[in-house]
Order: sequence, then C-alpha cells, then structure tokens
Amino acid sequence: MLPRIAKAVVKGVLWFVFLYVVPMFIISGLSEFAPEIASTYGKLLNVFVAIILFFVVASELTAGTIFQHALNIGKAIILMIFIVLALEGGIVALDFQRVHLVADLRIFLAMFLAIDFLGLAKSVLQAVNFLSEKTESQLPTPSPKE
Repeated sequence: MLPRIAKAVVKGVLWFVFLYVVPMFIISGLSEFAPEIASTYGKLLNVFVAIILFFVVASELTAGTIFQHALNIGKAIILMIFIVLALEGGIVALDFQRVHLVADLRIFLAMFLAIDFLGLAKSVLQAVNFLSEKTESQLPTPSPKE
C-alpha cells in the first residue's frame, strides 16, 4: 500500500503545481488589470483544482479495483455539472469597469459536454471490461480431451 500512497502523493503534487500554481501566477498578474474577473475565476479555479486533485489521488489509491472505475465515472459526472455551473449555462456576462460584456458560449459548452460524455462512456466501458475480465479469470479452464 505504501507505493500506492507515494505515487498518489507525487501525482497530487504534480497536478497541484500544474493546475493551481501556474494558473494562479497568471491570474495574479491579471488581478491588477481586472480584479473582478480575477476574483471570480480564482474561486472557480480553486473548486476545479480541488475536484481534480481529489479524483487523481483517490483513483491512484484504488488502482486495479472496481472503485477506480467508479471514481472515474463520478469524476466525469461531476465535471459535467461543474462546467455547466462555471459557464452559467453557456451565457456569460462580465462587467469590466463601464463595459458590460455578454458572451454566448453554448457551442463551447456543448463541445465540452460532448467530450465529457465520451469520457463517461469510456469509464463505463472500462468498468464493464474490468468486471468481465475478473469473471473470466474466476472460471475454471477446460482441460483438453484426448
């Protein structure tokens, strides 16, 4: 179990640096220019990083079990919900100083959801494959008849 924990910690730290430290460095530079935008998306980034880190570490700890596949299915569903909430249903409105911007991102939302649906289908098929391989390995092997 110790190698799995070490591998999970290393992956968690790498994903944290990649998903949190680098983007926060970029957002901190943006916060001087547009503090409203940086604070809003900084909060969304925190939630996104927490979701991804939880599933990366939990999936690594449960590697080789059905729980790994169940966590991948859960991750796909939760990320779909998060994307819809983060993009506010596809219509994003931003107030920047005296300018009010509205962006229709429904096409991008549909593309993101389609990609997540493919990930969900992949996770379900991997779970079915895992269970069928496990069942096949438990069946007795027929001996050749002479």
